Amino acid sequence: MWFIYISLCIGILIGATSKMNKKLIKINDVITLICIFALLFVMGISIGTNKEVINNIAELGFVALIYAFLAILGSITFVYIVTEIILRGKRK
Repeated sequence: MWFIYISLCIGILIGATSKMNKKLIKINDVITLICIFALLFVMGISIGTNKEVINNIAELGFVALIYAFLAILGSITFVYIVTEIILRGKRK
């Protein structure tokens, strides 16, 4: 797990300190998109080969929908509260 965090931090440092031109940024965006699609594809294969997941897909889908809805609702509420606090502070 630490490898993931260290890799992320190194990437952030390189991205923040390097002066990449627009062509390299565009190439980086394409590579990132390809990697995301590959990751989703491999995850789909893993889910598809797991018979327990396939047998319980309706129940798991409903639970995932509830989690997603609550996460969105929580995010909206948090942003609303923080925005109100910041805007209230600027009005005074």
